[in-house]
Amino acid sequence: MNRRASPKAVVTALLAAGLGLALNVAAAADAGIEAISRIRETAERHVAAQVPPSATVSAEALDNRLRLPACSSPLEASSATPAARGAWSILVSCRDQGTQLWAVFVPVKVADLRPVVVLAGSVAPGQPIAADLLRIEKRDVATLSAGYLSSLDEAVGRSLRRPVAPGAALTPDALAVVRLIRRGDLVTLVGRSGGLEVRAQGKALADGGSGERIAVENPSSRRVVQGVVRDGSTVDVGI
Repeated sequence: MNRRASPKAVVTALLAAGLGLALNVAAAADAGIEAISRIRETAERHVAAQVPPSATVSAEALDNRLRLPACSSPLEASSATPAARGAWSILVSCRDQGTQLWAVFVPVKVADLRPVVVLAGSVAPGQPIAADLLRIEKRDVATLSAGYLSSLDEAVGRSLRRPVAPGAALTPDALAVVRLIRRGDLVTLVGRSGGLEVRAQGKALADGGSGERIAVENPSSRRVVQGVVRDGSTVDVGI
């Protein structure tokens, strides 16, 4: 015996059919839309190939309303602008037989935490930096565009060219060698060969700090030699 469906059942069936049709249409439409995740991954791979393995790379979220035709070829990526302070702008594009179908900019962040030398206290420019005025901290070196120091030995005994705030990471261009010897100073030239040591007096022809090479003149012979500053009165030379 046939039974007529209730109005409620009919409405429910129609709604289900309509929803199914809508989902099928949406799925069919999405099948022709490029996945945002693929665009982001392409940008991340491009940046990851250019930064140290220790760095973390993360593409920023793109607008979910973005609708680009699905690309049948591998997506291409290029650096749209030079990286600045860990921020990249990557151009991801789709090409078909040499013709660019679409392109979109993808912001990418890079972070690279490494131990760096940080100034722990106040130091006046020109004042030698003592070890207790330094510490090692992990910082994002991707944001240190002027460079950084990774060892305390690179800073101890040197001086600041300009004021640096306590807590700031030291950069190579912020440091200067403390001038132990000034041009015109009388110094002792020390030469060694095996167990033999020879000493002579000389006149510095340039300023010099520890470990720096300067020219020194022997006042008696007028001979000019090159030597390495050991301290405020001694220059080591070869014989």
